[in-house]
Formats: sequence, structure tokens, C-alpha cells
Amino acid sequence: MNGHMARTLLVIAIVVTVGLMGNAHAVQLPFGDGFENTAPGAYPTQNGWITLLGGGSGFVSNQVAHSGGNSLRLDSRPFRPRAEYVRLDRVPDCVSYEASVYLDPAQGRVARVGFVKGYFGEAPMWNYFEIDGRNSRVAFYGVNRWDLGSYSPGNWCTLRADLDYVALKADLWADGTRVAANVAITPREFYEFPWAGVVLNQLGLGCPSNDDFSDWFMGNVVYFDDVGIREWLKTLMVQVDVKPGSIVNPVNLGSRGLLPVAIFSTESFDATRIDPATVEVAGAGIAVSGKGRKYMAHPEDVNQDGLVDLVIHVETQALDPGQLQDGYAVVTGATYAGERFQGADEVRLVPPA
Repeated sequence: MNGHMARTLLVIAIVVTVGLMGNAHAVQLPFGDGFENTAPGAYPTQNGWITLLGGGSGFVSNQVAHSGGNSLRLDSRPFRPRAEYVRLDRVPDCVSYEASVYLDPAQGRVARVGFVKGYFGEAPMWNYFEIDGRNSRVAFYGVNRWDLGSYSPGNWCTLRADLDYVALKADLWADGTRVAANVAITPREFYEFPWAGVVLNQLGLGCPSNDDFSDWFMGNVVYFDDVGIREWLKTLMVQVDVKPGSIVNPVNLGSRGLLPVAIFSTESFDATRIDPATVEVAGAGIAVSGKGRKYMAHPEDVNQDGLVDLVIHVETQALDPGQLQDGYAVVTGATYAGERFQGADEVRLVPPA
């Protein structure tokens, strides 16, 4: 085979590969995979996973698992990284991804979870976590690097990023604890040389190569489990006033009365667009009256700022005492457009519970 023919075949192979990647089936949100429906030793193709970088190996293992009996095992070799991804059918304004990661105590070096773009020779990632067993640290890479704490190989670490692509901020979680808030992130669509237009619609699991032949026999072995991606609705923090006009807000849980609560409008939030069916005050919904069971809620400019607020009434006996023991009544709900909100005001139980 002459050099010209070899180059031609290489170009054809590249075009076919790119075509196959471009036509890959997109997974729908919410997406979750604990790798339980794939036999050990097999690759979870049926769940939407695609190999991006094929160095080393990738298969479902029953050696270690965060939950259930299986996990996805990836390993790489020097200069031969391994990476898998699923393509999302859409990337909403607010999206969360989560994965549990385990670095092999003897051979685990580095693992990555985040959004990835296919590129020959490497798999660049954005808005991603890196678990580094060599330095025993966990970090998140958004606009900048954020150190999130320590990690010891041989242990599972569950990482979650709540990404808000409107505000370009993220809250970060490790093992159920929020470890960082309002971290600056990269937009879901941008241009960056040499990768050209980048669209962050592929969630990737990375097992980077060691790039060191001295570790050829050691390799890099990592496991992933309980991978999930979902859309979430942003919760707006709003101002509320229990018993408008009262400073101490006494609440007698033994009374059969109604408790008024004002939810204030702002320039960016119209309280009159609240769906009363969604509102709860310390676990109690808005009271209803009459045969038509009309919600006891009415518009009123309570604080005289020129914006119309919403005043609601809940039955005092319907309040959940367990949600009032910390001295606050939390108000939650959503607008007709699905915009979630939350607020809280201090209350004083009389007599004390």
C-alpha cells in the first residue's frame, strides 16, 4: 500500500468515525445508570454509552460497586487515555449531573467526570470534577480550579454539580454535602481554539493516561457508578411576612384559626402569578372556603411599595410542628410558569411546643 492510499483510507476512517459519533443516539433527561442491567464483562451500549477514547479497556465490573452489584470499570495506559460519554437530547438552563467514583487503591491515579468534546488524541473537558489519587485531592474545573477537599483511593466519592447556565454559576456537592456555592462555570455553548464551536451536551467519564512509560504495568484503573443527569428548577428566594403587622409572630398550634402570610413581589418576581395549589407554609397548604373550595388568597400591596403582593391564609392546626421547632416557618411554592420560590419568617410558638 502506497502512502497516498494509506492517507486516503485514514481520512475515510476519520470521516466515518465522526459520522458515527454525530449520529449517536441521544439519551433523554432524566438519565440514570447504575450499570445493573449490563452483564459483567460487557459494555453498556444499550444504555447510550459510547467510547470516545479507546485506550486500555472499559466494561461493567462486579468487583466493586457503590450500590447494587455492578460499576463501570475503565483503565488507561501511558499515552492511551480512556473515556466514555452519553449525548444528551437537550441541555436545559439548569442541569445537574452526579456520579460516584472509586480509584483502585493500587492502580488508581486520576478520574474525571464532566462535559466532554470529542477530539482526536485527547478528550478536553469543561465544568468537570477531577479526583486525583496521586495528590489525594478532589477539584472542580469551571472558569477556574476549585479545590474541594481530600480523597483517599480505595473509597467511593459521590460528586454532584448543579449548573445554572443562565447565571453561569454552580453549586458543588461531595458525599451529600455542599462544598462550594456560586462557582463560575463555562457557558454551555462557546468557541475555543483549537476545538472550535463547543456545545456541552456530552457527559463524559474520563480515565486519563499516565503519559509515563515507567508506570506501564501499573496503569490507571477507576470505577464509576450511579451516574445521573437531570434538569432542575431554580428556586428563587423571596421575602415573606407571617402575620403582617406583627413583630413577634406568635403562633398557637392549638387554635382553630387562620394564619395570614404575605408573599412580597419585587421588580423581578410577581407574587400574583403564584399557583396557590403549590404553596405550603410549614407543611400546610392554603386554606379553602365555600362550596367551590376557593383558595383563601388575595392580592394586596402589603408593604406599600407600589407592587402588588399576595396574602394567603393557612389553617393553624394544619401546620407541621416538626417544621416550626427551629423558630422559622418556611414558605415554598411555584408560579404558574413553574418558577419555584422559597422564603421564611421567624415565628414564636405560644405556648411553646
